Amino acid sequence: MRVEQISVLLRNEPGVLKKILESISEGNINILGLTINETAALGELRLVVNDTKKTSEILKKMDLSHNVVKIIVVDLKDKPGELLEIARLLSENDVNIDYIYTLASGKNSALIAIKTWDMAATEEILLANKIKIVTLEDLGK
Repeated sequence: MRVEQISVLLRNEPGVLKKILESISEGNINILGLTINETAALGELRLVVNDTKKTSEILKKMDLSHNVVKIIVVDLKDKPGELLEIARLLSENDVNIDYIYTLASGKNSALIAIKTWDMAATEEILLANKIKIVTLEDLGK
């Protein structure tokens, strides 16, 4: 039930993101979610796309260091306290959150990407608490 995410290390300078997005767009790849974290010299781009393999091939041709990791995407009600509930459940079960970011939100729901130290336990906790985990197929609809 996990979704593949591509993490790309990139130089923190003008135009780098544009080149990556152009190449992905030219490959007819749909970006379903993205976040960028920066340091002084480097940035980390995290992408969820509809075709991980093709995106990885494009990034290799661009000579960009990247890797594919599995994340969990949950569909939460778009109301106060929903993300707090996830944090509470994981904390109570001694599961550390590496990072969280939003893929999309709408009128009634928000799609949240989660990466933890223990993904199997995270999945088990979320399912036991009837929190909807989303697949890549669900995202592509």
